[in-house]
Amino acid sequence: MLLDINGKMVSATEECVGPMRLTKEPIQVLLVFAKEDSQSDAFWWACDRAGFRCNIARTPESAVECFLDKHHEIIVIDGRHSRYFEPEAICRMIRATKHSENTVILAVVPQKLPDQEEPSVLPLLCAGFSRRFVENSSVSACYNELIQIEHGEVRCQFKLRACNSVFTALEHCQEAVEITSEDHIIQYVNPAFERMMGYHRGELIGKELTELPKSDKNRADLLDTINTCIKKGKEWQGIYFARKKSGDNIQQQVKILPVIGQGGKIRHFVAIKRANTDNNNQT
Repeated sequence: MLLDINGKMVSATEECVGPMRLTKEPIQVLLVFAKEDSQSDAFWWACDRAGFRCNIARTPESAVECFLDKHHEIIVIDGRHSRYFEPEAICRMIRATKHSENTVILAVVPQKLPDQEEPSVLPLLCAGFSRRFVENSSVSACYNELIQIEHGEVRCQFKLRACNSVFTALEHCQEAVEITSEDHIIQYVNPAFERMMGYHRGELIGKELTELPKSDKNRADLLDTINTCIKKGKEWQGIYFARKKSGDNIQQQVKILPVIGQGGKIRHFVAIKRANTDNNNQT
C-alpha cells in the first residue's frame, strides 16, 4: 500500500496525479528476439518476477502486429545480431505508428571488446530508442533494468497521459482558463478564454501579461495587490476589468491560484475567469 498526497492509503496498482487517482494495469512488455537464447530467457523471467505481461516476436512484421494489438509500455529489441534483422529499422517501424509515443523502447547491445571505444548512443536515439542495455543474461540485471524503466519513464508517461485528460477537460469547460509561468508568461489559454477575450491563443502564448492592453477601470493599486497576494502563495479572488482585443472592457469574476512545484517554489499561476454579466459595462 502507498500514501497519496492527502495521506490516504492507495493500492500499489493505483497512481495519484495530484488529486486524480488512476488505476494502473499490469505493464505489458514485448520482446523482439529472432531466436531464443539466454538473454531473451532472462528478460522473460524478469518480466515474470516483476508481474509484467510479456509477449515475444521473432520477426519485424510480427513485432509491429503484436504491438498494434497490445500497445506495450516497454519493447526490448535485440540489437546484437544484425544478420537476423535490423533493430533500428524495427524501432522506426514501431515509432511510425500513432500508438508508440508513450512506449519505452530498449535496445540490447553487445558487450564491447576490451580494445574498443564506447560506441555512440546517437544512432540508437535517432532511430527512436529510449535507452540501451548492454547484454547481460542475469535475470536480476534484466529485472533491475525493467523496474528502473517502470519507475522512471513508464510512470512519467502514465502521468502525462493523465494530464491529457485534464487538458481535454480544460478545452471543453465553460470558464475561461489562463495558465502563466512564475514570470507571468502566458503558457496556455482555453477556447472559453479565446471566446471571452476575442484573441486566438497563438496571439497570446509566449507573451508577458504586461504586454496586453489594460483596462483603465480598475483601481490604480489593484494589480500590485494581486501580485503581492499570489507571490506569497495565496489565492486571490475578486472583480477585475479586462480589455478585449476589440478594445471593449469586460468585467470578470477572477480567481488566481499559485501552483507550487518542487522545493516549494511557485512554478505557475492559474487564472479562472467568468464574465460578470450582471454588472458588465463594455465601452
